[in-house]
Formats: sequence, C-alpha cells, structure tokens
Amino acid sequence: MALDGEEVIWTNWVGNQQCHPTRIEQAGTEAEIAAAVARALDEGLGIRTAGSGHSFTPIVETPGVLLDTRGLSGVVSVDAEGEQVTALAHTTIAQLGEPLWNAGLALRNQGDIDSQALAGAVATSTHGSGRHLGSYSAELTACRLVDGQGQLRSFSLADDPEVFPAFQCSVGLLGIMTELTLSVTKAYHLHEEILFLHADAVRERWADLQRDYRHFSFFWMPTDSSSGLYGFPEAKADHCMVKLYRECPAPTGAESLPAGQRIDRSYRIYPHVFEPNFHELEYFLPASAGLEAFDEQRRFMLANLPDAVYPLEVRFVAADEAWMSPNYQRDSLVLSVSGKPGTDYWPYLKACDERMAAAGGRPHWGKLHFMTAERLAERFPRYGDFSAVRQDLDPKGAFLNPHLAAMFS
Repeated sequence: MALDGEEVIWTNWVGNQQCHPTRIEQAGTEAEIAAAVARALDEGLGIRTAGSGHSFTPIVETPGVLLDTRGLSGVVSVDAEGEQVTALAHTTIAQLGEPLWNAGLALRNQGDIDSQALAGAVATSTHGSGRHLGSYSAELTACRLVDGQGQLRSFSLADDPEVFPAFQCSVGLLGIMTELTLSVTKAYHLHEEILFLHADAVRERWADLQRDYRHFSFFWMPTDSSSGLYGFPEAKADHCMVKLYRECPAPTGAESLPAGQRIDRSYRIYPHVFEPNFHELEYFLPASAGLEAFDEQRRFMLANLPDAVYPLEVRFVAADEAWMSPNYQRDSLVLSVSGKPGTDYWPYLKACDERMAAAGGRPHWGKLHFMTAERLAERFPRYGDFSAVRQDLDPKGAFLNPHLAAMFS
C-alpha cells in the first residue's frame, strides 16, 4: 500500500532528523519488498527503510521511497543446540528476550536501549559494554536481503566467509534485510550493582573493574545537574554512575539486596528508559587509549565546554571482523557525548569529533558524526572492499541517500 507522498513527513525518534519522501510504502513480506525495490528502480527513485528510526543521523532520510517494514517482525526459529536465533528484520531486540529464554538461551550482550529493530542494530554495530563482548554485528552469522536489483539473496558466514564481513555492518547499503541469524548463548541471570563514585576512584579501580565484572560501564557527570538529564539518581559534579554486572545463579526470592542492586534475567537487567532529550555523538577509540582517553576528555569538557552538561558515557566493546564496524580488528573504548536539543551544539560536537578522530576514533553509524569518504578510507582498512561489494549488489545506487552518497558513492 502506498500513501500520498505530498503530505508525508518522516521523523526519527528524537526529532532531529526528518524527510519528505515521495511516498511511504508498507511491506510485510520478502515479495513485497522485492516489488517495492523494483518499482523504485523503474521510477529512478532511491529507497530506504526506517527500522525503528532510532538513529540520530540522516541514515534513513530519502527524497524517494521510504519502506515501512513493521510487518516483517517475529522470531522465525530458535536453535537451542546450535545456540542461534533467526528473526525477521523488524523484530526488536526486546522481542527476542522471552522466546530465547524459553529455549534456554539469551543474547550475549545488550545495550541500554532495546527498542531498535534488529536489522538496524546489526547494520550500525549497536552494542552494550564488556571488554570481551562484541556488538550485534559480531553475532550475525547469516542473512537474507533484497539487493539493489530487486533480487532476494542469502549469505552466511559458513558459505560466504570471504565477503560476509561486509554484511555484518552494512549501514543499509547492501540491500534491505529481511531475515537475520544471530549467534546467542546459554540463558543467564545478572547481578547488577550501581555505584556512585568520584571520577578519581573510578580511575584507581579502572583495571580491576574491567577484569572482575562481565560488564563495566559508567556515566561521568560534568555538573551537578547532569544526572537529572538522563533520569538518573542525583550525582555530584565529577562523580560517576558506575554500572557493574556479574553472572549469577537464579534468584530464590529470599535475597535481600542493598539499594542499587538487583538480580534478574539478563534481558530484563540491561534496558534503561531514556527521555528523547539529547542528540548523541559516539566514537570508538583503541582500547589501549583507555584511561588516558577518558582523562583527556574529562579535562577538555571541564576546561573548555561550560555548556556541556550531559553525562559522558564510557563503555568497552570487543574486536570483531566486520569490515565497516568501528571495532574492526581492535578492542574499543567508547566515548559518547550529547548536545542539547534547541541549542547550537554543533561547535561542541565538532570539537569532540576533532579530538577523538585525531586519536584514531571511528564513528557509531547511528550517532552524529562528521565522516567523509577520505576519513573513512583512513579509519577502515577494508573500506575499499566494502565499497566494491556495495557496487556489485547495488550498481544503480538505489540504497544511497545524500548523507550516504557523500561517503560511499
């Protein structure tokens, strides 16, 4: 079904990106997606799909056809013995929790938000935190997609090892994903502990926290008002809200835990509800930069950016082999900074970008960034190989939009 494009406006989840597509089409089957791509090609229009619209960048925006695939949702199969799950592309991360748990399985890791569509989370290397834990891209083992010629294609790590790393983080450029298979793990419970520590105390325990916990991450507060912006408990300036997770036995109901601690199924522990009141930039630095990179960003914000009141989030992600993943062949320290809606935050984010890029930073594809084709070629060793696969699968550039064409055409 197509809607009249004259009045159509698409907006992302936080309202900082919008577009006026020629039309929006609903597609709930692979055949409908293939037909939509074929129509767009015949009309000389580009085509993009929105997923959950959770990116901060113009990754979705198109003057052509915007494909709504919300009907393509649900778990297809769970392989308990092989520890894999296959799901349709618009299945959200949250929708995987119960079906996996009922089969004795769970996602290996999750981030703070679980409302993203699975295809979008994989395409942008969305992640949680953990020195030995990879992003969603690292877990992709097979996929089905409609390519830029309207053909349904299947690829897998087992059958296509030489090119499959291109599909593990594709930024939506290789085709419209219809089905994805992810590696998962045995179901597990987590013991969560939230600590409020001065930044110097976190620095002193830096190595121990990474070693002793499955998941260590924190939010550093540059001002006394910072914690309230994300709905966290009050934390003073230059203090951190530290999140620590350990695997643990199932709760018996007799536990009496101190304030700031809880035990539950993994998929219930990970998510946090954020108000859409921030616009975020996120860069992945070599993990070897570690504490020094945090110290430098902390000093920089305090000395030069008095209006930078949003917390600085610090996380860790393991290396993977996805060609366009920010974690390609290196473990990452991840720094996330945010600008305030309604203000001119671009000079602030640009200053952060310049510093992090100079330190070897790679961008999160769903967060604000300042990448160019030249910078990508410098930062991603397999950029040329990815571009060749993109050209092969989408020779007419059906999946490019102005934002992506500047980096990949």
